[in-house]
Amino acid sequence: MLTEREREILDLIRQDPYQSQQELANQVGYSRSTVANLISSLVQKNYLRGRAYILEDSKSVVCIGGMNLDRKFYARERLQMGTSNPVGASLSVGGVGRNIAENLGRLEEDVLLLSLVGDDHDGEQLKTLTQSYVNLKYVEKQSHHPTSSYVAILDEDGDMTLALANMTICDEMTPSWLSKYENLLLDAKGIVADLNLPKESLDYLIQLAREQGLQLAVVPVSAPKMKHLPQDLTGVEWLIVNLDESEAYLDLQFGDGITKKDLAQAWLGHGLKQVLITAGVDIMVYAHQDGTYLELQPIKLEQVVDATGAGDALASGVIYGWLNGLAIQETLQLGLTNSYYTISSQDTVRPTLSKERLAKERKELFTNETIS
Repeated sequence: MLTEREREILDLIRQDPYQSQQELANQVGYSRSTVANLISSLVQKNYLRGRAYILEDSKSVVCIGGMNLDRKFYARERLQMGTSNPVGASLSVGGVGRNIAENLGRLEEDVLLLSLVGDDHDGEQLKTLTQSYVNLKYVEKQSHHPTSSYVAILDEDGDMTLALANMTICDEMTPSWLSKYENLLLDAKGIVADLNLPKESLDYLIQLAREQGLQLAVVPVSAPKMKHLPQDLTGVEWLIVNLDESEAYLDLQFGDGITKKDLAQAWLGHGLKQVLITAGVDIMVYAHQDGTYLELQPIKLEQVVDATGAGDALASGVIYGWLNGLAIQETLQLGLTNSYYTISSQDTVRPTLSKERLAKERKELFTNETIS
């Protein structure tokens, strides 16, 4: 596991592998000898090798999508409409693409983020709070749009009652913007896209994945934005979607004779390879084009602190398992484990997350559990 200082040096080397030790030292405020020791440690841990600090196994996971500041308000008692309510408040970083990128970075994946921010204080704050775990070299500033923002109101049980999002800057994530980074996409270990991307950009990305055999996972952000998802999903390796989003896209209503398995099969009918449909604390279902069908009951937490990061945490655990070739049972359990411990924290991405900790937590949480 990397220390904070080692990760700081590694991130700078990723941006420019030909920097001298003195140049690195000047950027971080350490002595040259300290930087030399950190580089030696990175070599010993197999993160670097050879001349010009060549990164070992340096293929990145490329996350594409929104990054925004989350402002959350926590009701201290039952919410009443049409009047003022006493609340607590917090400010944190967010955006589905950004959240998944940070989760994966904390799990020691080499992650870079393609996104846009405004030329404003919020954008700088976002980059400052994210850069320890994610390569932000390709996050661009836009002067004619503000940085995306998200406001959530949570009830006294920690469940989201209302959320408001200003994500207009994401409309600038066009196919021509994406095409500038095609070489990065072609060389990626895996690609994760959220549905803040415009429909035409998702068309471009899915077609590229289909033609080039890329590993593409798609993670929606809300039911209203399901209209961004094309009808032909051939080329999509993974879709991680909730029940409401599935109903909105498929125009099918769960219940009245329609089961979650029916919804999963309908998704497969659009050409994607595998799908996971979540339903909060209720049973989630997984289906694959090879005929595999699984159900798994999430473990309920007695006291939910903040549920807003749960979906991104679950998706991140699943994507981590997939990228590392783990069995599907373990992969799904990693997603549920990360979600379980995230909703016990007020942070959208829990600061205690690490690769070793997640593996240990999964074993503790699912010791006697089986998937049907």
